[in-house]
Amino acid sequence: MPEICLCHQHRFRRKVQGRFSSMQGRITMEKPFLTIDQQIDLLRSRGMTIDDSQIAKQTLETISYYRLSGYYYPFREYNDITQTRSDHFSPNTKLEQVLSLYRFDEKLRSETFRELSRIEVGLRAFIGYTLGEEHPYLHLASSRLGPSGFDKENKHETKEYRKWIYSYEKSLKRSQEDFIRHYRDEYNGKLPVWVAVHILEWGKLAQLFKMSPIHCQDTIAASLHLTRSQVNSWLENLRILRNICAHQGRLFNRTLRQVKLPQDAERLGIKNLSPMRNKCFDQLTLVQYLTRTMGLGDGTALPSVLAAFPATDVVPLRATGTPDNWQSLPLWACDTLRRIDAPDAPSDGQLTCC
Repeated sequence: MPEICLCHQHRFRRKVQGRFSSMQGRITMEKPFLTIDQQIDLLRSRGMTIDDSQIAKQTLETISYYRLSGYYYPFREYNDITQTRSDHFSPNTKLEQVLSLYRFDEKLRSETFRELSRIEVGLRAFIGYTLGEEHPYLHLASSRLGPSGFDKENKHETKEYRKWIYSYEKSLKRSQEDFIRHYRDEYNGKLPVWVAVHILEWGKLAQLFKMSPIHCQDTIAASLHLTRSQVNSWLENLRILRNICAHQGRLFNRTLRQVKLPQDAERLGIKNLSPMRNKCFDQLTLVQYLTRTMGLGDGTALPSVLAAFPATDVVPLRATGTPDNWQSLPLWACDTLRRIDAPDAPSDGQLTCC
């Protein structure tokens, strides 16, 4: 008799372990595995219209149910009283609408990353030149750096600089670039700052700017019509934005870091940002500003993407933080928009704006 009870206990334990897990004394439910067909059935049961099961199957196989959930979440019914979303979709929600939103976000990330890459190269060149003018090896001469790099009162490098130089030396050893090999062979691996900037990731470049002498920061910032505080803040905003794009994160309706604006923002063409200045459009406005101010392009790439937003009553363009009059704003207005599916399309293949 005791053996039978023990057997029942084992069976019960296995059954429970399949549905629950114990974490720090708490019992939490676990998500059950669903086959692709079960996932399609679940979406349909919650009110999503799926006309073509084969397309749905291919979508879930190549994108995944979980990743797609970030794009169909805005289509779930919203309760104004509880300020929560139910598991059921708003009436007439179609899989095609969700896929259109997903494809839009892909294009938005791609074009944003492309623009940020140009900005990154431009900043490397500008920072490298300005610091090199001050001292060819400023990045290695810590005592010449600003307060973030060298503590003049106690006469020693800051912790931030020690971490930076350690990371820099690792990147230098790891690099297989031809120009690095040349400096290893000819100059014992000692790179002047205008060369060193080209092996720095965005975050390390931003740190170097922050540790630079104050007057060097001011020179660079003034050329952008900003203060050094604003440049430091923007570099962090754009580092986060770049990482989202590089790692294929959802971007269009993301809440991001607040944008720090200059006092004369409107005079510079920075207008109509969201109230908290932390939406996607706000970050993209920084990209538009730097692209145009630094002379890195015609500034039509991002407007071209936004103009193709697959708006619905449930998910309008405003979900990105974009104002209704965005196409008339100084940094966003343009005579023609490029085809977003053909970046190098000739003028006769362009889309007219407004």
